[in-house]
Amino acid sequence: MDSVIKNMPFHLQVYQILRESILTGKFRPGERLLELKLSQELGVSRSPIREALRMLEQDGLVITMENGTVVNPMEVEDIEEVYQCRIATEPYAGFLATLKIKDEEIAELEQLVNEAEVAYDQKESKQVVDLNTAFHDQIIRISGNRRLTEIVDKIRSLSILARNTELKVYSRPRDYLDEHKEIVEALKGKDAYIVEGVIRKHIENDWKYYSQQYQAALNRTYE
Repeated sequence: MDSVIKNMPFHLQVYQILRESILTGKFRPGERLLELKLSQELGVSRSPIREALRMLEQDGLVITMENGTVVNPMEVEDIEEVYQCRIATEPYAGFLATLKIKDEEIAELEQLVNEAEVAYDQKESKQVVDLNTAFHDQIIRISGNRRLTEIVDKIRSLSILARNTELKVYSRPRDYLDEHKEIVEALKGKDAYIVEGVIRKHIENDWKYYSQQYQAALNRTYE
């Protein structure tokens, strides 16, 4: 893990370091985060560690259990709720974005898809997740709806954690990148209803794939 520096508040640095460690899988779901151990590794007192853990709990990335603070195990029910929230918000963000999007912004989205394809082929799972997240965030930003953006921001970390689970645990095929291309083509057509439908279908396919793989793994466990 990185160590903290003195030119910004310690608890914010610790928060960023721990958040990155969780989202990149350095800390596994269900793993305990011990204040003393973290303070020794990062070279800070336990106070900023405690404050950072509190912030991570607000994000939903850690939870407090009887045995202490652990990385959110993200049970299948939790991931389903995240996807339900995405289905309720992101398609309409796409609808709004269609009414405002500029040609150069469409080109930026195309570039993100191209870069994600290269990263996927090179098995750079973290970069794939980052580019995937950037693609969806860009559409939400273009929508121009501040309230909608704030709602999506609240579940962003859990969305990333869910995407990490899909790509790392169940190795999702790259067909979802073709769905991103379909979204871009729909945006070029400037039909807001088509864009809304394509994005909804894309997120539903995400959840369908994850839930099928989870059920298959569960069935193998009990064979």
